[in-house]
Amino acid sequence: MRSSRVSVLARFGSAAAVAGLTLAGALAPATASAAVRNHHPHHKIATHLFVRAHAVKGTGHKSDTIVGLLLAARHRLVGKTIALESRTAHTKFAVVATAKTDKNGLVKFTVTPTTRTAYVLVFKGTANFRHSRSAVIVLRAPKA
Repeated sequence: MRSSRVSVLARFGSAAAVAGLTLAGALAPATASAAVRNHHPHHKIATHLFVRAHAVKGTGHKSDTIVGLLLAARHRLVGKTIALESRTAHTKFAVVATAKTDKNGLVKFTVTPTTRTAYVLVFKGTANFRHSRSAVIVLRAPKA
């Protein structure tokens, strides 16, 4: 048999820790049941919405295409509704268009701003996926 060189104080400390954990384990079911009742059983998956703007060729830089990509857990989400919100100076964001993501998780909107306008893409979320907002893109009106 192998002898251990552990002090009596260390042995007593270990025994006290085990006793404390056992006692806490006996009380845990009473508090855990209350926590389970108040906790939502379904967690939604986080989503990420990326945005870019590109000038539309052949329009003399008067129109732009706003492209968004919707991801969840590094996978592209297909068939989800995305809203395009816009605002000008001294106004609030308002929905101007909606579209569904394609087979690649992409959504496209073509805009022709007449003044300096800020745009943001918004995914409202579903039963399984959390809502998300893209970064704000500011487009200027073309010079006359």
